[in-house]
Amino acid sequence: MRPSAAAESFAADFLLDSTQAAAVARLTCTDELGIYMWGPVGRGKTWLLDRYFAGVDTRAKKRVHFHSFFRDLHAAYFRHGFSIDGAIDDLLGEIELLCFDEFHVHDIGDARLIARMLESLFARNVSLVVTSNYAPDELLPNPLFHDAFVPTITILKKRLREIRVDGPADYRALRTPASNFARGVWTTERPDTGIQFSELCEKPRSTADFLALVELGQDLTITDIPRLTDVDDEAVQRFSNLVDILYDRDIATTFHARVELNALGIGSAGRDIARTMSRLSELVTRK
Repeated sequence: MRPSAAAESFAADFLLDSTQAAAVARLTCTDELGIYMWGPVGRGKTWLLDRYFAGVDTRAKKRVHFHSFFRDLHAAYFRHGFSIDGAIDDLLGEIELLCFDEFHVHDIGDARLIARMLESLFARNVSLVVTSNYAPDELLPNPLFHDAFVPTITILKKRLREIRVDGPADYRALRTPASNFARGVWTTERPDTGIQFSELCEKPRSTADFLALVELGQDLTITDIPRLTDVDDEAVQRFSNLVDILYDRDIATTFHARVELNALGIGSAGRDIARTMSRLSELVTRK
């Protein structure tokens, strides 16, 4: 899949660090079937993906985010009698390029569906461009299940060119807030109203529940957020998923917490905590 001249020339429009420039060189290479860009948060992976997607000269393309796409994929898979090909036909049609932002695998159920999805996409010779905070070998890190996913990791590494984007600057920290999400607030003030953290994250909520919540299109207030070491790993992961969705859907949110933002994740072993804290760092903070 070759991008248009506009995408090939975007390096001339922006000052890129060396890892971004290397990614651009691969993205504009004619002999690449797919790309797997990974690295720390805030290094420009999503920006590179979006510039590439905008420049590719075909209508048979789609750009998706992990949480939204897998909510839809699970539903389509069930709707088509557990046929992955039927689900892919339904969601993607005659697609040539799929750009997948923030790819990650923590759940064994998702892992099985991802394996079948990739098998179907590669059989169709779909070009796949992926961003992730995880190297391929770090996907599904749970030692109880990781070995079962190794064959899929091997296929990913065989079919996609792995590019590490890990320049020195965290561009989110340097960016001037312009989004609705970045206009949200982190505060330790006592709230008048809102949805409690325990209701959202300490009950068996799924990402589908969070997506349904944000699709109401309203600003949100989340209250009584504890230090993350005070809750279990499942609650921390749900909170990370919720922040991902609020960020991706650009929802202005007021977070009322028991602790200052800089103390929220101290000591937490949450799998996505670095990305969560990077996103929350864009908020206005007040005591």
